[in-house]
Amino acid sequence: MSWEVKLDTCRARYMGEVLKTTASLKEMNLFNEDLYPPKGVDAEIAGMYFMALVSIDHRLSRPGRPYEDVVCGKLYHGSDLLYRLAMAKFYEDPDFFTPQRLSSITLSDFCKAFNTSRAKVPDPEVRAALLRDLGYKIVRLHNSSFNEFLKASNERIRGTLSKPGIVDNLRVFRAYEDPVEKKSFLLVKFLKARGIFKPIDLENMEVPVDNHLVRIAYRTGLVVVQGDLWRKIYLCEEVAQSEDTLLRLTVRQAYKLVALEAGVYVGLVDDYLWNTGRTICTRERKPECSKCSFNGFCRAFKEPGKYMVSEHNYLNTWYY
Repeated sequence: MSWEVKLDTCRARYMGEVLKTTASLKEMNLFNEDLYPPKGVDAEIAGMYFMALVSIDHRLSRPGRPYEDVVCGKLYHGSDLLYRLAMAKFYEDPDFFTPQRLSSITLSDFCKAFNTSRAKVPDPEVRAALLRDLGYKIVRLHNSSFNEFLKASNERIRGTLSKPGIVDNLRVFRAYEDPVEKKSFLLVKFLKARGIFKPIDLENMEVPVDNHLVRIAYRTGLVVVQGDLWRKIYLCEEVAQSEDTLLRLTVRQAYKLVALEAGVYVGLVDDYLWNTGRTICTRERKPECSKCSFNGFCRAFKEPGKYMVSEHNYLNTWYY
């Protein structure tokens, strides 16, 4: 069957113009002590925390099974709950996130840290295995040190064979092997926002393409899908891995163009769109289009019957 995936450069320009004048375009707070290590924590400790959490931050809520619970009187959902429980573990047992401990983490250890009576992490065996792989390889390849891993990245996001960047070096870990590099760029964004990693080649930064960004790209028409593949997306039929990769790489390329048009750091674009996808252009609930900055050119706002889709269906993965 025939199909086509392409980005709409005119809509990228429109979106860039909107973002250029958006006052709320700001970097997310990576010092919220409910979710992340407090200021002053050593880079070795904070870096391993982020590297470990990003490695297991994928597909936390499944259809009919939201990953959410109340902690200390506040409702947390999805990745917020994962990080909230991680910080509870961090304060209780700071060594939990060291490479040595991660390299021997058991399924029981994992579930005690990240499950509650109401919220159960999907595929806990996979996530525990990803943490063991991460810990083991930091121990063996980088002398049990996050700082040594970071030093090997030569202050670069991407590099060469002789001087690799952080994204290049992350590929050795199972959690970061994704061809679209979603978790890799999410980790880079977090480490940069914390001041742990200061890359000299920001031009090589990309958005970490999660499902919120994919959904916004389809609905606005930033990425146009035609033929049988659009039918699959519209009917929520599962796509193949090769189709998923092509779709996400096109979305990534589209948002890079949006950032260039807006003249801003691509991480700011990601933060804004991620928040928009969680609060306005939502998957499950009817989107609040009247609050959206993009409704002036959004295809789904004008023709919801044709374009109001969710992200494409590709659940069986630990990549995003």
